[in-house]
Amino acid sequence: MAVEHGYLPLGKYSSARDDILHYMCMSDWANYSDGNSEAPTGYFWAIANTPEDVQTSNTEFSSLLEEWLKDNPEVTDSPALRAELVGRFIVIENSQGFVSVASGYASDEELQMAYQQLEDEYSAWDEEE
Repeated sequence: MAVEHGYLPLGKYSSARDDILHYMCMSDWANYSDGNSEAPTGYFWAIANTPEDVQTSNTEFSSLLEEWLKDNPEVTDSPALRAELVGRFIVIENSQGFVSVASGYASDEELQMAYQQLEDEYSAWDEEE
């Protein structure tokens, strides 16, 4: 198990990045959200961050990160940590509270397609319930 930025991934997150992204989603930073943690899809969010979004000059983001850092004192704010938050992500929380993050979407359209697929799967499950 690797330690990154002083963060020891135990429990529901596999990295500090995933923990921060989930915190951002729970703090209404995500672009879209839907689902149900009991559904096969889990509860899911789409979130896209540009370098400008996570800069120290963005006081809204810096304040959000500062709140997360208070609960994670082993992690230090740094340009490298902020750079890990740049990109397009799908964040999923399942019924056990575990969080997974998919990344590597090349465009907003690709992210939207992945989100739409989850939304379609969730809608089909929800109609059956």
